[in-house]
Amino acid sequence: MNANILLFSILFPVVAGGICFFIKLKWVKEAIAIAISVILFALSIFLFVAVRDVPLYWSYAWLPQMNIDFSLRCYGFSSIILLFISFFALLTCLYSANFMKNKKRAGEYYTYLLLTLGISWGVILANNLVVFLLFWGILALLLYAFLSLGSLKLATKGIFTMGVADFALILGALFLFKLSGSLNMDTPLKIELTGALPLSAFILLATGAIAKMGSIPFHTWIPDASREAPLPVMAYLPASLDKLLGVYLLFRISSDFFNLSATSLASFYLMLIGAFTIVVAVMMALVSADMKKVIAYLNISAAGYMMMGIGTANPVGIAGGLFYLLSTTVWTSLLFFAAGSVENQTGTSDFSSLGKVARWMPLTFAGTLVGGLAISGVPPFNGFFSKWMIYQGIIQLTTLGGVGRLWIVWLVAAMFGSVVTLASFIRMFYSVFLGEVGLTEKRRAEELSLVHTFSNPGLAPEKKVEEVGMTMNFPVLFLACLCAIFGIFAYELPLKFFVLPFVAEMPPVASWVGWWEPELATILMIVGLVVGILIYLFSKVKLGREDITYIGGEEPRGDMILGGIGFSDTVANFVGIRRIYAAGQKGLIDIYQGMLAFSRAVGYFLFALDRLADYLWRGLAYVVLFCGKAASLAHNGILHNYLAWFLLGLVILILVFCL
Repeated sequence: MNANILLFSILFPVVAGGICFFIKLKWVKEAIAIAISVILFALSIFLFVAVRDVPLYWSYAWLPQMNIDFSLRCYGFSSIILLFISFFALLTCLYSANFMKNKKRAGEYYTYLLLTLGISWGVILANNLVVFLLFWGILALLLYAFLSLGSLKLATKGIFTMGVADFALILGALFLFKLSGSLNMDTPLKIELTGALPLSAFILLATGAIAKMGSIPFHTWIPDASREAPLPVMAYLPASLDKLLGVYLLFRISSDFFNLSATSLASFYLMLIGAFTIVVAVMMALVSADMKKVIAYLNISAAGYMMMGIGTANPVGIAGGLFYLLSTTVWTSLLFFAAGSVENQTGTSDFSSLGKVARWMPLTFAGTLVGGLAISGVPPFNGFFSKWMIYQGIIQLTTLGGVGRLWIVWLVAAMFGSVVTLASFIRMFYSVFLGEVGLTEKRRAEELSLVHTFSNPGLAPEKKVEEVGMTMNFPVLFLACLCAIFGIFAYELPLKFFVLPFVAEMPPVASWVGWWEPELATILMIVGLVVGILIYLFSKVKLGREDITYIGGEEPRGDMILGGIGFSDTVANFVGIRRIYAAGQKGLIDIYQGMLAFSRAVGYFLFALDRLADYLWRGLAYVVLFCGKAASLAHNGILHNYLAWFLLGLVILILVFCL
């Protein structure tokens, strides 16, 4: 195989992206983007098959005087990441063909999309630490460009937040070079995490990785972007691409660069940040009143599960974390695509303005249901099995000492996150697709005639709701099918081909604690549902029974609207939690706002220091001018005045020496 294919795989989308920037003709840029993504996806499949046993290398003497080669390497695990990056890029291009039609700056959008695709390949293929950091830094600039499609303020927030994490990554890379003396990334170093320098290097590198994954506290730009940036951006960047790149780096750090142990402080760091991310993100999702924002917070919470899986440092937990990565990219992209379809047809994603959308968008309804059940960990979908493996990895920490004794804390946080995730999804799903949130009397009347319209001040006065086109429905339905396939055939497909071959010392499946048989469970579930339906159909149950709606003991009134948006008010108004939520809404716990406040404080201090130095300099200048003025007055050219000054000085000297 010609190794130049690695370099061309980076250049193809970069050059095509540059061409899209200048094209103004309709459908040409869309066709180019789809064609390039198809080529890259086909190439990723080819590489996945070709490099399973023998890695593929390409190298060029870039800076020989500094011993830095522009070297690329594709091997088994990297080919998996490339496969999923290209797959989601293709789905995003297909979805965007209709969603971005007639949108302003569509040419820029496809340019940034293709550039991001090519540079992401560069990140994964990089075999030199300097080359890796170069591509990683370019991705930060592309993130700014993508977010600028929403607003410049959002773009500034994104690059500022990621810039802090990238600084930590660069510093950690310098420490790693100090420890290893090499810039090559293909040789496993397995540095022991004993001592301040190795531990600092691990934490700094891991900080760059978890920030890319969107974990707390580097998450704050994601909910804002979900409201302002185009939906395909959210479906591709934080939902799939950033997760894939972040977990790839974290996996390399934990398995190749360092010898991560479950009893080390490095493992405690990952588990603590992961547990905190899960709990805080799902609690924010529970009280959010926007479909896109709920999905964004659930996407942030997913990063915590991946970190905890890798942080267990045992094969089952690591495999669960990688499986959860693949699962998360599927269902989060699915939900963002579905939210984009709803917003595209209704003009809004706010719960208070939506309701009964399932009647007019049944395919979007079905895809969202599957994605929500998967992300909530409901069997037999992929979310249940991947979380189940992470739980098993955490439980295996019971045999260890040290920080491994905190396994019960990590397990409770992970299971609590699953419960609240399900509650958040039910609230969102009911409010958008089933409930009557925000329905006016006019819209109630329209329901009777099976014509549904939504009013949106920012759009046309009324917009008829109907199912989106197939180019937007295909990614939703295809990803929904993957959620079921990856869950039911977990052993035969995702685990066998994408996960287990790259996890060292993986024990046999039968030895896993509480192992799960998804095929048998699925058959039993289907049988149970069929039997239940038959019993219901052949029983003497009266259909269509009407009764008074129970609303907590209150008398029902005709003007009441019963929806799910107030479902979480009890939690949001709980004593203690209420203040935390209020602080979060004001941005008081936003790391970006904190960094801005710190920067302003430093600026004020430097300004005050500058003013003080200016005042001291001005004071000294005035003293010198005064002395010079006084001396000039004393020199008036009169001889007897000079004799008087001379005698005065002589008297002073005599007094000094005599006394």
